[in-house]
Amino acid sequence: MQLSHPYFFLLLLLMSVLPATGLMAAEDVIQPDPRLPETTPWDLKALSKAPEFEWLDENSPVKSLIYQGLEYRGKPTKVFAYYASPATLNPEAPRDKKYPGIVLIHGGGGTAFREWAELWAQKGYAAISMDLAGSQPVDGKNPHDRKFRNRLEAGGPDQSHKEKFEAVKDDQSEHWCYHAPANAILAHSLIRSFPEVDKDHTAVTGISWGGYLTCIVAGLDNRFDAAVPVYGCGFLNAHSVFESSINQLPPEDSQRWMQL
Repeated sequence: MQLSHPYFFLLLLLMSVLPATGLMAAEDVIQPDPRLPETTPWDLKALSKAPEFEWLDENSPVKSLIYQGLEYRGKPTKVFAYYASPATLNPEAPRDKKYPGIVLIHGGGGTAFREWAELWAQKGYAAISMDLAGSQPVDGKNPHDRKFRNRLEAGGPDQSHKEKFEAVKDDQSEHWCYHAPANAILAHSLIRSFPEVDKDHTAVTGISWGGYLTCIVAGLDNRFDAAVPVYGCGFLNAHSVFESSINQLPPEDSQRWMQL
């Protein structure tokens, strides 16, 4: 997993010149944009709180953890993630130094990528890369190969066509497009609670479906200072590869999908 240099330098530029829109009150609560529609389904105040989490591996240069996600089918969920920073990569790094944070959102068919978190940590960031499909990659195996992922017992919705599109007709808690942005925001809230993360300088980036989610997350969570979607966009019902998947839904479901 590599991020091309143009996108890296674009992110650096954005984080250096954008106004400090991420500065928050002492409680660090998301301040919803008044332009958000009334149909916005997420409880942004609740998502502002750092979720409960536990370290699976706290000693490796790239750490792994599980954090609490939203309820799915009436039960709490767990989200797997990798976390790395200059301090985790180098035990001799100053303990009182703070690092800008970044949330890394994988694309369709993706998962949490250890090397992605490590890449951004090497560039000076405190980075979190989480799986948004209820799974955990197998250590030491190719994470791009889906057979090397284990489904979490308390995992949220998968990222199949059914969960992404058809589930919109059900309760919103069944829908991947409801869970994925929320769990990305929770990852942001989590790293903001880490002492080594500079809460005044955080960013989000994602690739493909992750770029699509980046646009949504940036529109919901004003604590981010920069957002860089990489070939991700909105308006998927018009001139996109997913146009037919959305427009083949019943009209009310298609409209609901686009509103979400």
